[in-house]
Amino acid sequence: MTSADELSAVYEQWQSLTEDEGEAIETGDWPSVEQYQNAKARLQPRIVELSQRLGTATHERKFRGIIEELMQLERRNSAALKRRRQAAEEQKREMDRASRHLRQLHKSYIPPARTHWQSYS
Repeated sequence: MTSADELSAVYEQWQSLTEDEGEAIETGDWPSVEQYQNAKARLQPRIVELSQRLGTATHERKFRGIIEELMQLERRNSAALKRRRQAAEEQKREMDRASRHLRQLHKSYIPPARTHWQSYS
């Protein structure tokens, strides 16, 4: 297998991992997202090594299209993560507001505790 063939296979793995990562992001499967990101991080040194073997011009000529596609997938996942994070932050704000509201209601219906003993004689 040539370096170009091997690099093509590694890029295919990256694409598959990135697509799976996107699905995990959409479903909120954060342990899987982490696994996919770790797997891609393990592929990076191999990509660098194989790219260097090919040389810049050959790498650019053969893999420009796939790299652009992978970058688009990564941007899509990044945007999905951003949307999920914003939704989670909004949900947290709503829950904080509800919690404050419940505490206020609780205070208005529950009399303050007595701070001293009363004796009945």
